Amino acid sequence: MLLRSPEKSTIGKHVVRWGNVNIIQLSPGKYFYNFQTQGSVLHGTVDLNKKRYRILPLLISSFLFSFFTSILFYKQTYEETLSDKDFAPISSEVEENDSKDKEAKLADEKYLLETEEKKIAILRSTDLDKSANDKNKKLKVTQYKVKKNETLSDIAKRFKVSPESIAGSSNINVDLILLPGQILNIPNKQGLVYKLKKGDTLAKVADFYKVKIEDIYSENQLDDYDLLKSGQKVFLPGAVIPEVGPIWRIPVTSKVITSGWGTRSYPQYKFHMALDLRANYEPVYSARKGKIAFAGWMGGYGNAIIINHDDNYQTLYAHNSKLYVKEGDYVSAGKVISKSGCTGYCFGPHLHFEVIKDGKNINPTKIMKGFTYK
Repeated sequence: MLLRSPEKSTIGKHVVRWGNVNIIQLSPGKYFYNFQTQGSVLHGTVDLNKKRYRILPLLISSFLFSFFTSILFYKQTYEETLSDKDFAPISSEVEENDSKDKEAKLADEKYLLETEEKKIAILRSTDLDKSANDKNKKLKVTQYKVKKNETLSDIAKRFKVSPESIAGSSNINVDLILLPGQILNIPNKQGLVYKLKKGDTLAKVADFYKVKIEDIYSENQLDDYDLLKSGQKVFLPGAVIPEVGPIWRIPVTSKVITSGWGTRSYPQYKFHMALDLRANYEPVYSARKGKIAFAGWMGGYGNAIIINHDDNYQTLYAHNSKLYVKEGDYVSAGKVISKSGCTGYCFGPHLHFEVIKDGKNINPTKIMKGFTYK
């Protein structure tokens, strides 16, 4: 074994004793080695004070430097690969320091006010409960056979419904790894195909999934609630599937707040109804499952994303360098949606993060734990 502290011998101090290997320090810089093999013994001395050995410390130092530099390079390359290779940026993003971005960085009060008005209009115009177009669609449930290496997110994106909608309609867990040949029930609009169980009532089911009874009645063309029986299937339009595990997650890995909620003087003297988070051109994650309401250029916010969540929550992610989602996509909590940066009215790479509840900004630290301050 390797010795934690040198042990004395008759000729010096043992510094290594590992199996058949022994190394003894005779004097500073001078060592005796002994290595036993079957039928023979190798031994000798090495004097590091001699000129020919003086280069060894330099070689060792160079090796360690190269080793740790390679690790750092690999980490940086991996993060860039995660953002740029595995995800395709959308075409509508604005590049940093192009003419449109430079205009935003030199924004005056009028420009920033127009940005706020645009943001508010987007927040108000999005229907947090269900798409208006869904009401006009005739329900169709497709039975889909899973192909090799397909994920629930891939399939949900193709059929333009949420993974939760497919999972609930197929009676599987949303986190389940799909198997080739597995059959899924996929509705053509957001909601849930629900199979009534013994003891279920329509009122009980509607309350659990936050759906109006009249909407269920209309969607399924039911003549009488009392005719519903155990085993019968009904479609719950716009059903809110209960979330399992932690609902919220911090959207960047650093979790470091560089500018918090409250009044600040830079870059403007105003109340900052958001958090600025340390994020130096790295992946940005969805803070909660939801539907992309906006993904594109938003004036002073640069390349921005707005996500609609359950319970009338919305989140905004601003100043991104790249966007990996588009309007209408469904995302799960922790899904990579963008790469942070410094587009718009911005003076250093970071993530501007907002949480909105019923149209009003709230302090994200009130609903998410784990933030730290620089």
